[in-house]
Formats: sequence, structure tokens, C-alpha cells
Amino acid sequence: MPMPPGVDFARNGFNSGIQDLVHMDIKVPSEHTLCNKRYDGEFQQYYLHRDGNLEVMALLIEADAEEDNMHVQELLDFFQQKFNQDLFMCNKKQRRARALFESRTSNSGTSSSKLRGGGGGSTIQEEDEDFDSDIDVDDASSSFGNIIYQTIHDRYLKLIGRQTKKMSYWDPLQPGPGMWQSVHFWSYSGSLTEPPCSEGVNWRIVDVPVHISLKQLWQMKKLMFEHVDPDTCQMTSSHFEESNARPIQPFRGGAQYRCRRSDYASDVERMASGRVKGFVLEKKWWGVDNLEYMVPEFPDV
Repeated sequence: MPMPPGVDFARNGFNSGIQDLVHMDIKVPSEHTLCNKRYDGEFQQYYLHRDGNLEVMALLIEADAEEDNMHVQELLDFFQQKFNQDLFMCNKKQRRARALFESRTSNSGTSSSKLRGGGGGSTIQEEDEDFDSDIDVDDASSSFGNIIYQTIHDRYLKLIGRQTKKMSYWDPLQPGPGMWQSVHFWSYSGSLTEPPCSEGVNWRIVDVPVHISLKQLWQMKKLMFEHVDPDTCQMTSSHFEESNARPIQPFRGGAQYRCRRSDYASDVERMASGRVKGFVLEKKWWGVDNLEYMVPEFPDV
């Protein structure tokens, strides 16, 4: 079994060592603000340590890009396939239910007219036999329809399967413009934002947001808020006014800090320089092939 993605967090008294990525969530709009600025969305990555500690990395989403974020689009395309597949199954069930209802209604009407007319002189038992015969004919027709539906359904699932195989793995930790453009963050000790809202969760909010297009934000909302269960055809999302985010909570005090470039250098820079502390330079240090430096949100705060 392949190992889940993991992150080696700094030894900060709460967590240390490699922690497995166990869950990822998308909230619209963001559940965090920076200097009273709320963002269009938020990727939340939950990491569980072997000692039971929980750490959440939050990447804020800003829909201000002129072009699509291709790494995020890979994820949206994968979810779109699931969305289309479940909608197809729901529509199929609804069509079959309507066909069955119309068939039963038609048969019931035919049987009732025979009983009321009485012209044929048939007994109740004979009418029951006639009704059963009608059902058998419809069942045969329905069986033929089922074969057609099943054929279409099987071909559709095979197509979805072939398309899904094209993306066997999506990297939630990919460095670069797609997702992670910084290793620096704001941090505080808080709680889960969903029930049971447990305390003692170490939050880190990355200081450079993920940039996507408005079209991608629209697609993200549609996938989350309009998805239907393939069996019940019920909406699967709990949201209110296009939001699945917890309302912004007032700050209740407690420890919080900000990790800057001057505080902490990336692993690549540390290994190349032998230094442990960070760097004040805003460009690549001595030509080290590292992430391009991105000016963080509110750098002077």
C-alpha cells in the first residue's frame, strides 16, 4: 500500500517529525482572514501525527488570475468526472421511475375500464389474468429498455474509467505556482471548524495565496453545491448562500506567531548553505535552485 503524502513539520513543541496527510477540504469563502481581508476560498490540509497531534495547513484561494491554475484544474476535472457520473446515474433512475409509473398507470386504467364496462362478461379472476398478462408484456419491454440503459451505462462508466486513469495521482504538496509558493505562515492554536469543533488544533496559514480564475471558482462552487447522490438524487452539500465555511470567529486570545523568510530558510537553502536560520534576501540565495521568492500577503505586518 503506498504511503500517504507527509510533511516534516518544525519541532515547535506541538508536533514534530513526519505527519501524514489524512484529509483535505475546500471551503468557500475562506474561514480565515488576514488583516481583515477575507479570501474567495481556502484549501485545508489535515495532518495527523503518530502521537495524535493534529495540524492543519490552510492555503488561501484568491480568484484574481487571468488564466486558469492548471494544477488546480487537474483536481477540478477529476471531481467533474465524478459529478457527471453521479448525475448520469440519478437521471437514469428518475427516467426508469417515470417509465414504471407511466406503465403502471396505463395498465391500471385499462383494467379499470374492463371492470366498469362489463361487456365482455369476464370474471374478476379473468381480469386479474389479463392484468398480469399486461404486466408481463410491459416487463418484457422494460427488460429491453433495461438492456439499452445498461449498455449505455456500461459504456459511460468505461469512458469515465479511462479518463480517470489519466490522473492516477494528484500532488497536494506540489511546490510552485500551482499550490505551494511559500513555506512561511501565520500560526495559532485553535479548533476544528466543523463538529465536534475540538480544541488544540495547530493552524498554519500560508502567507502566499493560491491564485485561480473566476471560471475555476464558479466550477468549484458548482461541484460542491450542486452534486447529487447517485442513489437518492439528493444534494450532498450542506451550505448556505453559496458558503460552506464557518462564520469568522472573534479572536479569543492565546499564542500566535508569524514565520517569515528571515526566521526560517527552506530545506534546499539550508542544505546548500549549512545555515539553520533564515535569510533576509528576497531573491535566490547564491543561485540556489529554490522556489521563486513571492512577496507574502501584508509583508510589513
